This record gives sequence, structure tokens and C-alpha cells, in this order.
Amino acid sequence: MESRSVDQFIYIGTAVRYLVDVREGWNAKNKGGVLVNYHNLLKWLEENRMHVSHRAARLYLGKVMRSLERSPEGDPIPEGGSRLISKDEASEIKDGASKLRDTMLVETKGFESFVVTDKRYPVATLLDRPSDLMAPGVYDALPVIAQHDFKEAGRCIAFELPTAAAFHLMRGTEDVLKYFYCKIVRQKRAALMWGPMVKSLRERKRNAPPSVLLNNLDNLRVEFRNPTQHPEKVYDIHEVQDLLSLSIDVVNRMMKHLGEA
Repeated sequence: MESRSVDQFIYIGTAVRYLVDVREGWNAKNKGGVLVNYHNLLKWLEENRMHVSHRAARLYLGKVMRSLERSPEGDPIPEGGSRLISKDEASEIKDGASKLRDTMLVETKGFESFVVTDKRYPVATLLDRPSDLMAPGVYDALPVIAQHDFKEAGRCIAFELPTAAAFHLMRGTEDVLKYFYCKIVRQKRAALMWGPMVKSLRERKRNAPPSVLLNNLDNLRVEFRNPTQHPEKVYDIHEVQDLLSLSIDVVNRMMKHLGEA
């Protein structure tokens, strides 16, 4: 999967429309004129992998565009000079652009476009800036696997795959919990599993985490993490965004406690 800007498709359509409307007497060398539109069109078609249309553009328009690079007598045009389009050249450009438009319509029938809509969080944050979901500096301090899982969770929410997002949220939260537990408990550790780690933390006499954090971790384990591991649990997009908020809360609290310890 790759991100493509919708505006490039608008530019492609605008460039073709411009060429269809070419008239006798236009200056082909103008800034934003015929030659500039043609060369930009080739670039945009290539960048968007419209290979058939790219070849068609060169086939239908290449010859006349090459002729416009020189004077009607075949001489080079000086820098800043003009090249007026003749009646025959205008007709050839219009005809070629119309054929190209038909080719593009056929090729793009195989294209599908999906629009990602904002949820409770901006799409740009969910897709590309997971660090903005958390308190400043928290995401960068997380273990690599946890970073990966929270990044994947954001993308899954953006693309409305809520059950997959829940899986990554619980996996990422558990990885942070392991990191948190091992930073606090240096000796005689419990099994590195969610339940035993929280139980061990509750029993600590020194540097014990706040009860609100431990209670929230237990709630996540019982109400979300354990059910998420079983195939009968299915999330909707609203429920998983609630889960995202809960997960971010405990991660922020864990990292804050480590900073204060």
C-alpha cells in the first residue's frame, strides 16, 4: 500500500482539458502553457503508474510537441522567445488530447480510491504521528515492539479494522508493562505475564506504582486483553477508540512513574 495525493489526478485531468482547448495563435512557450502542461502530464502519469496512458500521450502528442520546441522553420527558439501554435498544430493537439482522454478513462476503470475519514483522532496522527497520541516524549521512550504495535493500531483504526487495532493495542500495552516491570523489579521477578506482573507490583513495599495504574492495568487485562485473545470477540470502531484511550492512559502513567522513580 502507498499513499497517493488526490490532487495529482486533478492536475492530470486539468492538463488534458487544457490541451483539448488549445487554440491557434496560443504561445506554446508560455509559463504554464502547452509544452509545460504536456511535460507535467507525462510526469504525473508516470508517477501514478498510468503506463498505458503515458505511452498514449507520447504516441498521440509527442510528435507535435517536439515540433513546438522549435520555430516553424526548424530553428532553436531563444530563451524567453515565443512559439505561436498554427491552426494545423492546434487541431493535432486537440485530436491527440481527446484520444488520450479516452485512453485514460479506460485505464482508470481499474483504479479504486479509498478515502480515510477522521475518527476521534485526526487521520494524519493515526497514520503517521503515533507519538502525538501520547504525552510528550513517551512514544520515543517505548520499546521498539511497543512502538510498532501502537503505530499499527493507529493505522488499523484509520482504515476501520477495529479488531486488528485492539490486538495491537493489547500487545503493545503488554510489552510496555514488561518493560515497566523489569525496570522496577530487578530480582525475584514473577513470570513475565500480565496478571503475575501486576500482582507482583501490588505486593511491593518500595517504589510501588499508584493503585489507579494497577487497577487500570487489571481492568484492561480482564475486560479487554483476555477477551481479545479469543476468536469470539469482535470490536466496533467506537469501542476500539475507547480502548485506545485506556491504553494510552496506562502507558503514559507507567512511563511517568519510571521518570519519577
